[in-house]
Amino acid sequence: MNVTSKIALSFTAGFGVLLAGPTHAATSQKEARVTQIVHDVKLTSQSTARPAVVNDKVAEDTGVRTGGDSRSELTFADMTITRLGANTIFSFSNGGRTAKVDGGAILLRVPKDSGGANIKTNAVTVAVTGTTVIFEKARGTKSKLITLEGSARMALVAKPGDFRTVRAGQMLDVPAGATTLGMPVNINLNDVMNNHPLITDFPPLPSKPLIMAAAQQQPPPPSSSGPNIPIVPIINILGGFTGGTTVGPQRNPTRPPRNPPGTTNGTNNGPTRPPTPTSSRSPGQTKTPPPVTNVQKFPKAKPTPTPPRIN
Repeated sequence: MNVTSKIALSFTAGFGVLLAGPTHAATSQKEARVTQIVHDVKLTSQSTARPAVVNDKVAEDTGVRTGGDSRSELTFADMTITRLGANTIFSFSNGGRTAKVDGGAILLRVPKDSGGANIKTNAVTVAVTGTTVIFEKARGTKSKLITLEGSARMALVAKPGDFRTVRAGQMLDVPAGATTLGMPVNINLNDVMNNHPLITDFPPLPSKPLIMAAAQQQPPPPSSSGPNIPIVPIINILGGFTGGTTVGPQRNPTRPPRNPPGTTNGTNNGPTRPPTPTSSRSPGQTKTPPPVTNVQKFPKAKPTPTPPRIN
């Protein structure tokens, strides 16, 4: 083989290596890695299923199924994180950018400026752009979206143009068979962070500082007995700090309570009457009538003259 042929062969082999490198890197970007397993987690592919182990690679054609009281976490190359709750059936495509949930609960954390992601079910879709959300779907019943930080948009599959924006600290419930979406409601983010198993059973999220900042900006929860009245600490009339209490009309603790008109000792018994004085006379004694005063005197009428008698 002459020198020219050797140079051409070396160039061809090197060019082939350059092509193979990016192809392998592009493939790895579409895979997820299992980073946590709690109890029963299986990887399914077509008709086969096997138990998952930590550091397993999950490709786009592989589904993930969790059993009762089981959870798992998948981490993608760009630090997109998907956590699966109990009894969840999950698969993904587009390098984790499209998550399909047939049932169960997932937490999806998408980094900022990463292109966003979508959650799809047979009834609703959720568009996520650089945020952290929890999505729950019970089979044959309602769907629920909770936004922990940032914002997300939820729409019905039948009406993709009729969507609702769910912001940090809000939740949107969609009942089964819904033909229109309701309005998001405010929730307590601190309660979610302290109690939801997709938070408490895993290490802290990279977006935890953003979630806690959103929790600090939330208004106080509304009073259960009326409108949202500011909650401030007050002092109990018996002394001591009672904690947060709704603001209302306060009474001077040094004055006895006054019954409202028409009440007696707190019971509505009709108009109040002055007490009847008790009699001091002994039995059998004749009651002396009180003296009469201010009696009006009228002039006595003159007698009418008698007509003379005629014989």
